[in-house]
Amino acid sequence: LSDMPGNMPHLDAHGYPLLEDVLPTNGTRLRWAIAGPGRIAHDFATALVAMGATVQGVAAGGLPHAVERARAFSMLYNIPRAYGSYAELAADPDVDVVYVATTNQLHYTAARIMLEGGKHVLLEKPATIGVAQFEHLARLSRERELLLVTNYWTRWFPAVKWAEAIVKSGMLGPVVHVSGDMAFQVMRAAPDRDRFLRADLGGGAVLDMGCYLVQFAAMFLEGNTSVGPSGYTSFEVKASGTVRSGVDVEAAFIMSNGRAGAAFGTSITRASDFALKVYCEHGVVEIKPPANCPSAASYIRYEDSAVGETPVPCCAQPLVSSYEFYRPLPVVPRGLPMERYPNGMGFVYVAAAVERCLYTPGCRELEEMDLDQQLSVVKLTADILNQLGVFTNKTGI
Repeated sequence: LSDMPGNMPHLDAHGYPLLEDVLPTNGTRLRWAIAGPGRIAHDFATALVAMGATVQGVAAGGLPHAVERARAFSMLYNIPRAYGSYAELAADPDVDVVYVATTNQLHYTAARIMLEGGKHVLLEKPATIGVAQFEHLARLSRERELLLVTNYWTRWFPAVKWAEAIVKSGMLGPVVHVSGDMAFQVMRAAPDRDRFLRADLGGGAVLDMGCYLVQFAAMFLEGNTSVGPSGYTSFEVKASGTVRSGVDVEAAFIMSNGRAGAAFGTSITRASDFALKVYCEHGVVEIKPPANCPSAASYIRYEDSAVGETPVPCCAQPLVSSYEFYRPLPVVPRGLPMERYPNGMGFVYVAAAVERCLYTPGCRELEEMDLDQQLSVVKLTADILNQLGVFTNKTGI
């Protein structure tokens, strides 16, 4: 149970997910394209090229000098096509799946264009700012039998899959509480140029990091929840924070389903360790920092006082067992741009999961995070934003 090999993606000697068991016998690969060549798209492109994926094109349709920007990006990764608009990309019959990496306010529009063009979509988190927007995208994906995945890449890291398996095995008892904090300091010299501080670009702490914490609550509290008539997990949410220039710069929120709860903090004015802990009746699972893209996790199991010989006083619960899990990430190959975000090579896990699904007949949702849970995270995040007084009642920006 400690290694949980059945829960892990099969990796080669260099740490890349294996796909040989599902690849077409003629050797062809799915053809990727990227919409929005920003900072995070560089790491994703590096991961795609490193894992041997086929990257067909890139579009910078929402930016000034779009074609020039797309061409500059394509030259770094030997991508053959650069498009002048998202519509041009969506119309290309030689593209199968698109990674949407635009700034937050353009997620819905770009994803909609791709789905309407018949493309599968990996949509950078947060999926959308408005609930109605994601409901529309989910409806399009189902009607057209296309894959739509919000890129909470966290879900596919081996350390997170291991931690989830330990929790759901029940070996530590039911989940009681989840806690975590994700925060960093944004630019101070030129705040008007930093997207995190701009409401028109969908900035703020919750949409950047707080949504990671929301999806952790959905992951670890799901087994103890009820599903309401609207079809998503029912939580009570309370949030408070600090707002400047229309974006939340500091937020704290608690979530409860009546049986278990979670307490989270996020900020763009301070730093934190990015750790996450899941407290169960008989132990603790920790996803090591940075918890949104970890290479390590652990558990500690304590003696159950209900079966012990004598009551256990405060602060002296006997330790029964512990385990440290570690899986190193692939390294950036020579000749490719270095990572711009921590552990950027971890994009290989979600990219491989998308390819595995699309090579598998009938697969149009990923079991790690299906459309219903993606919608749940959007709704819960929107609830938090509404309580903070930002992006209230939004169908979009």
